[in-house]
Amino acid sequence: MKKRILFISLAVVLILTMLVPGAALAKNDKWRHGSGNTDFSGSGLIYVTYMPDPVIKGKIWRYDGEIAEGFLAQCDWDLLAGTAFWSEHDSVVRVDEQGNANGVMKGTFSMTRPDGSGILEGTFTGRISGNLFTGEISDSGTWKNTGSTGVFEGVKASGKWSAQLSIGPIPGTDIYTLIGPVLWEGKYKLPTERPTVKKFWKQDKPDKPLKPWKVSRHK
Repeated sequence: MKKRILFISLAVVLILTMLVPGAALAKNDKWRHGSGNTDFSGSGLIYVTYMPDPVIKGKIWRYDGEIAEGFLAQCDWDLLAGTAFWSEHDSVVRVDEQGNANGVMKGTFSMTRPDGSGILEGTFTGRISGNLFTGEISDSGTWKNTGSTGVFEGVKASGKWSAQLSIGPIPGTDIYTLIGPVLWEGKYKLPTERPTVKKFWKQDKPDKPLKPWKVSRHK
């Protein structure tokens, strides 16, 4: 009887050993090593859709709640290709008599996939230089995601951006505003997947613990 039990136990171990490498171990390897950081670069168009009146104190001009929108026409991170871009930011610039300006900005952004399957959200900062009278503006800075939904859930990403703006019409409209090409690049890391441990059997729990070592006492 003992030999039969030993044989059955060895057979079960052998079967489980053959099953685990194909599924559980593969997932465990992915979880252990992760997907790593991946570089990417994208480009598109950006334009200002709301420009608040500045609060001017001497040579310091402050803008609160400026909104810029646009899209990434192409990106080698597939999830960002074709996304619609939206941002809101505040900025402070120093402007001289000729309109030459230098300043800083900070704000929030979102990038929504065209099929609505996910949104990448985050914050950004930047530096501003150019001329406010002619509308030739150069912006550049850094960004990082702070929250995401859908296919972007769990993603960690950050990088740098730049835009060259001038006065022109928004595509398909007769609305003139600050508009120009934008570069959006950086690194992203996909979420790691923890292994799913399958229970091949379930031990029945009796109502009361068994105590085979307890000796009955007879009067």
